[in-house]
Amino acid sequence: MDKERDLLDLVFSWSLEDIFNEDLFKSQMEKVPQSFESVQNYLGSFVCPLLEEIRAELSSTMEAISSAPFAQIISLNEYKPYPTASLLYDVEVGFWRNGGSSRHGKEPYRALPSDIFVFTQAKPESVSDLQRSGSEWAFGTITKISGGDNKRNDIAAATHFNVKASKDLININDGRNCKAYMIFLMNITTSKRIWTALHKAGNVEVIKRLLCTETLVEEICNLCPIERNQILEEKLLCLSSELNESQYKAVVSSVRKMQCDHKSNSELIWGPPGTGKTRTLSMLLCTLIRLKCRTLICAPTNVAITEVASRTLKVMRESLETGCGKDGLFFPLGDILLFGNKEKLKLTPDLQEVYLDYRVEKLAECFGSVAGWKDCFTSMIDFLEGCVSQYEAFCVDQSINEKCCEGSEDRNVMSKSFLQFLRDQFGSSAIPLRRCVSALCTHLPLNFIQEFNFHSMVSLIDSLDSLEKLLDQKDTSFEELKELFTESESIDAFECSFLYFRRKCISALRTIHCSLNELKLPSDMNKESVVNFCFQKASLVLCTVSNSYKLHSAEMEPLRLLVIDEAAQIKECDSIIPLTLPGIKHIILFGDECQLPAMLRSNVSQEAGFGRSLFERLTLSGHSKQLLNIQYRMHPSISCFPNSKFYQNKVMDSANVKSQKYTKCFLPGPMFGPFSFINISCGREMLDDQRSRKNMVEVAVVLKILHLLSEACTASKKKLSVGIVSPYSAQIAEIQQRLGRKYEKHDNFVVNVKSIDGCQGGEEDVVVISTVRSSGRGSNIGFISSPRRINVALTRARHCLWILGNETMLSNSGSVWDELISDAKVRQCFFNADEHKDFEKVILEVKKELDELDDFLNGNSMLFKGARWKLLKYQ
Repeated sequence: MDKERDLLDLVFSWSLEDIFNEDLFKSQMEKVPQSFESVQNYLGSFVCPLLEEIRAELSSTMEAISSAPFAQIISLNEYKPYPTASLLYDVEVGFWRNGGSSRHGKEPYRALPSDIFVFTQAKPESVSDLQRSGSEWAFGTITKISGGDNKRNDIAAATHFNVKASKDLININDGRNCKAYMIFLMNITTSKRIWTALHKAGNVEVIKRLLCTETLVEEICNLCPIERNQILEEKLLCLSSELNESQYKAVVSSVRKMQCDHKSNSELIWGPPGTGKTRTLSMLLCTLIRLKCRTLICAPTNVAITEVASRTLKVMRESLETGCGKDGLFFPLGDILLFGNKEKLKLTPDLQEVYLDYRVEKLAECFGSVAGWKDCFTSMIDFLEGCVSQYEAFCVDQSINEKCCEGSEDRNVMSKSFLQFLRDQFGSSAIPLRRCVSALCTHLPLNFIQEFNFHSMVSLIDSLDSLEKLLDQKDTSFEELKELFTESESIDAFECSFLYFRRKCISALRTIHCSLNELKLPSDMNKESVVNFCFQKASLVLCTVSNSYKLHSAEMEPLRLLVIDEAAQIKECDSIIPLTLPGIKHIILFGDECQLPAMLRSNVSQEAGFGRSLFERLTLSGHSKQLLNIQYRMHPSISCFPNSKFYQNKVMDSANVKSQKYTKCFLPGPMFGPFSFINISCGREMLDDQRSRKNMVEVAVVLKILHLLSEACTASKKKLSVGIVSPYSAQIAEIQQRLGRKYEKHDNFVVNVKSIDGCQGGEEDVVVISTVRSSGRGSNIGFISSPRRINVALTRARHCLWILGNETMLSNSGSVWDELISDAKVRQCFFNADEHKDFEKVILEVKKELDELDDFLNGNSMLFKGARWKLLKYQ
């Protein structure tokens, strides 16, 4: 395989037979080993599995091509950005139609760069339409969105773009009474970035260290002075009151290793559910900022990285010294920089302050040669020192204008008193000055702008506010005010205060202006220069693992440390994107290999170990881990099974979850205690058009539970969050559809319906799990038998966890579910649905609606076994 070959050319060379051939790469595929002979061997081991994953995703999307987003081509022309360019086109389409209404709540499609399409002369109803003899079609990918900002939430802005194609598109869009279409298949951005990281020679210092598995157990560098470690631990002693012992140990160990200049170090921090992993991480990041250690923090998803950014900001604000904006006026946040897609990040107002695009906008305005910080400071100084002469010049101009307007019907010239002139001119100078000072104090790092300048600017704003209030307090004649600016000796108390704040403002303005000049702040910069400046000055850069690719081309001082959150949730080859950045010397991984790993499309790449994370591989290689061993989330009745099954009872319950007040009774009866398995034996599985499963009986029970909880919440007037969790997208979609917006206006009652994969990292007061499977007396239950998926589902609830499922099906599945049900019975937490009268009624209603009453008449239902007369009762 020619490794220099462009990934897109390789993918575009595949025929339909190649794409649907599950054995295409099987003969070349080798299992990703646990140890590697060289860096080349390491990087090369991921190439075939990566290609197989792309093939599998293409195959999956092409099989569902009838429901894929599509648009009709309006115009298509060759595009020649350079003379030798070929197979490049300028394409405009009509509006996007999303097809397939059962997309399980997915957002409407919007075209993005690196999207891959099929171009066809007619919209295919199935992939067989492309396979017909004489069918004209081609692959294409968007290289650039034209006519608008790609990041705007505007569908019209994503209908005109440049495209690279697999073959000549002119033949497809030939205009002979045919309607050419483009049908979306997949986005290949992340795959392209991984491919480049695997083939482009970058910084491999950390990788070399991680390949030497026999040295990974070394803890202390003998070359680092012991005294430095002692001084460091003294500096970190203050954290011991903010963290528990295991959290504190993890932070201290990590920071000590990251200070080493002699070798690359790696640290693994193992954070089981509810053990304060994110708090530990945020405390570590704030410590690294204080130590001026340039750090990149990555996470697999936008949701995860915004959570890290939000928590770090919170800790940083809490730990700011009293003198730094003690009234909350300014918080110096220039050390933190978050970048990525604004829409996907879903920024809160707090996070906007550290978001790259917002920061660039504020600083570009502040650094401008026109109306920049220098103009703002100079303008205010000139006004405070020369307002008398400015007013006199204004009066002269006003007089001239009055003479010019004599006899005119349109006479708009109005006289203005000196006091009004002062108020107006002060306001016009103070507004941009305040805005500029706010940008400098907020968006520049404190160690760069210097602490005394920060305090001086806070003091300046206070003085300006005081001066403005004095100007609004009293009407004073021109002569009286003039004396203030000539600093006459005969002044009263008001004038004394005014004179004091005027002098204070002038002094502060001159001092700060001089000091900022010495910092040599940039001036008249373009957007790209300001972006590079922001990256250069930030100590902590946050982004998704995939977006870290953009830092390879950023002009900045190299980052020294890489921290990856949710590191057990990403494939090892994804980690290579940030690992090979220039300057990266150390790595810290936060994760839990007992929770969900990365999702794969291909069974072939799954069997090859392509989904394994770096965190898991290092763990299997004997790398030591810092375990966070106290959980603060789950009631002990909820935590006991996952702790025993997945964590060998190494995790302890904190005092708060063991306290009596943590036990909450939201509904009456033992069935609704902290933990219960509710057996629903009479449900039936149904498949939707995308082959996902749903169980209408369990849907009905879920809706009834929500109704009961809502009524209880209204009566108690206390806030309650409920999570409905299921492994199947069809079940999630059915529950969401039937709920509609029913509880959206309920102030105290919040309902979140998510898949198990989608709820990782979240938590709710009450969690209801709908397992769905109910097709027989036990068989292979597929991916819901995954111990990691079960662990995630079981560890989201704070106070109550209620599991709905078919005892027979799950107990005979040969999975963790059997142990869980046995444990529930031993602890007397096992219940049958017919033990609750409300469930009994809704189940019967559903069975009647589905015409499945024969379940009861044939005696197959535990619900009505020995009590068929109830059927007549409810009829």
